[in-house]
Amino acid sequence: MKRAGVAIVVLCFASLASAQMKPDATPKAAQSAAPDASATSPEASLASRQTLTLQQAVRIALEKNPTLQASEAYAEAVQKTIAEAKALRYPRLDFAEGFTRGNNPVYVFGTLLTQRQFSAGDFALNFLNAPLPIDNFQTSLTASMPLYDAGQTNRRVRDARLREQSAAEGRRRTQQEVVFRVISAYLNGLLAKQSVRVADSAVRMTRSDLQKAQARLQNGMAVASDALSAQVQLAQAEQNLLQAQNAVKLSQAALNVAMGLPEDSPTRIKGALQERTFQAGSLAPLETRALTMRPDYIQAELGRRRAANGSSMARAEFLPKIGLFGSWQNDNQTFTTRGGNNWLAGASLTFNIFNGGADRARLAEAKAREIQASASLSEVAATVRYQVREAYLNLETAGKRVRVSRDAVSQAEESLRILRNRYGQGLLTITDLLQAETARTRAQENYWNAVFDYRISYAALEMAAGELSSNSPAVTQ
Repeated sequence: MKRAGVAIVVLCFASLASAQMKPDATPKAAQSAAPDASATSPEASLASRQTLTLQQAVRIALEKNPTLQASEAYAEAVQKTIAEAKALRYPRLDFAEGFTRGNNPVYVFGTLLTQRQFSAGDFALNFLNAPLPIDNFQTSLTASMPLYDAGQTNRRVRDARLREQSAAEGRRRTQQEVVFRVISAYLNGLLAKQSVRVADSAVRMTRSDLQKAQARLQNGMAVASDALSAQVQLAQAEQNLLQAQNAVKLSQAALNVAMGLPEDSPTRIKGALQERTFQAGSLAPLETRALTMRPDYIQAELGRRRAANGSSMARAEFLPKIGLFGSWQNDNQTFTTRGGNNWLAGASLTFNIFNGGADRARLAEAKAREIQASASLSEVAATVRYQVREAYLNLETAGKRVRVSRDAVSQAEESLRILRNRYGQGLLTITDLLQAETARTRAQENYWNAVFDYRISYAALEMAAGELSSNSPAVTQ
């Protein structure tokens, strides 16, 4: 029973040590993902109760979007590798319980010695040459501890910390992408609603023109082609209205997906598309800030540092390692009887003399990867600066388009007013009137597209600069 007691004590010790070193082995992301029937998110329930503002939609997405949840779970998993790397600094203790049986002469001779059961009668030649089978129950504890590993453990911990930082930046980049997708879907919804208003106005206006043309035709004041032209334009206006109404439904589904909700959730967006004015600042400071804020650039820099750390790890393989080891074992012929009690302790120094050049190959590979990481960092920096410049110029252009298209709407409406008066006086054909109405509708569409492009361009600029968040002006204004 002594053997069983030792096993229980060892297992209890191992469990206690594990609990102390790892107070919570369950990832936080998994805890947060666990279903809770008693708790309902205010933001999620809001989606099914009333219309949503852009800020509310972003908050729901940051809670429910599965891509972001996956990114958070990955970051949590990577964080645990730090403790895994640190564990190499501590002693290692292994417990084993085994059973063997055999009549191999060498096995029997050695087993009797380790069991401390060898006697003078066991020297008999018949016994040595043809021993009877013997059982051996072996309980063992083995311990080892590194004293010097050429800094490899510290480098592994450093690599794990760099991976953790990279995962955190990846999570931040995913958050920005989710926020941008919500902004894009939300603004697309507002644009679609505005397009429905423009298309519906065009249908009503063209229908009125058709009624007037038919009345004139009956009074002999117009030809049949006037009514036919109005019917053709009405059909096109109705088709445009159907497409705009379908765009509203698609934008609603896209927003639901971006928020992490079922695509058929009964969500509605609040308000209408309106002009906004943003202060973008100067281009050069934006490019500079982007190289300190962009998560993907920071990830590339962390990748370069990991590659440099990998080269150090490869070089350390050429250095010796020193460690301590020890073992204790108990050997018995039955599980409950007292038998041999043996121990062994010592120190080791290992130094590779030749392994076919594998260490040199790993060092060469690590150096090549370091060069690759440095080149990738330069490429990412160039891409970041270009994306900031592109977004900045797109924002400038969109702002100018808003001003130009706003004036064009005023001009198209004034032109239509004048032509309507002239048509009412019989001075124009209906073709001229229909052309003016088409021009006004196109001007309105261009204006609202420019407003949309301006607002989404500012969000894209913040995204390119690495500054987009739930509190950004692109969300709050």
